[in-house]
Amino acid sequence: MKKLFLSIALTIISLGTIQAQTDTHSITVNGTFEYNMGPEYISKMVVSLNNVYYDAQTISLSEVKSGYYDKLEKAGISSSTLKEDIFAYNLLGYEKEGTIVEFRTKSMEEMKKFLSVKSIGVSRSESSLEFELDQEQAATYAEKAFENAKKKANAIATKVGRKVGKAMVISDTNHSKIQESLYYGNIKTNRDYYISVTFELQ
Repeated sequence: MKKLFLSIALTIISLGTIQAQTDTHSITVNGTFEYNMGPEYISKMVVSLNNVYYDAQTISLSEVKSGYYDKLEKAGISSSTLKEDIFAYNLLGYEKEGTIVEFRTKSMEEMKKFLSVKSIGVSRSESSLEFELDQEQAATYAEKAFENAKKKANAIATKVGRKVGKAMVISDTNHSKIQESLYYGNIKTNRDYYISVTFELQ
C-alpha cells in the first residue's frame, strides 16, 4: 500500500514539474480594442386610466391616448413611429384600461424629445439601448484586439529576453448583442472588445 501511495505521489510531482516547464514556454495576455457603437434607443410608456387621478370618471382611454399623441406630434414625434402592446400592458395587472407605447430611434436627440413630453395618464415604464455586432464587425474588432495583445506580449517578452512565437490559444467571450438600461443615464457609446491570447515563447 505504501508503494502505491509513493507511486501516486511521484506521478503528481512529475505532472507538476511538466506543467511548470510548459508554462515557461508560453505567455497569456489580454488584448482590447475600443469601438464606437451606433445603438438603437428604446423607451416604453404606460398609457393607462390607472394614471388618471382627476376626471377619472369622465375621461376615456382613447381621449388619454389621443391627447398624448397630439403632444408628441407637436414635439416632432410622428405617431407612425410608435408601437402599441396591449398584451404587455395586461401582464402588468392594472385594474383599468391601458396600453404600452413603445418608441425606437437611433437618434439620442429624438429620444430626449420623446422623453420630454408629459401628458395626463402617461408614465414611463423603461428606457434602454440595444446594439448588435455583425460577423464582419466582430472579426475586425477581434483582429484589432489581437494586434494589441501581441504588442503587449512582445513588450513583456523583450523584458525577459525572450521572443513571441505563434498564437496557441485565442479566447473571445464578447457578446454579439448588447442590451443596457438607460435608467441611470448610461448613454456612453464607446465599448471595449476583449480577447485573451496565449502565445508561444521562444
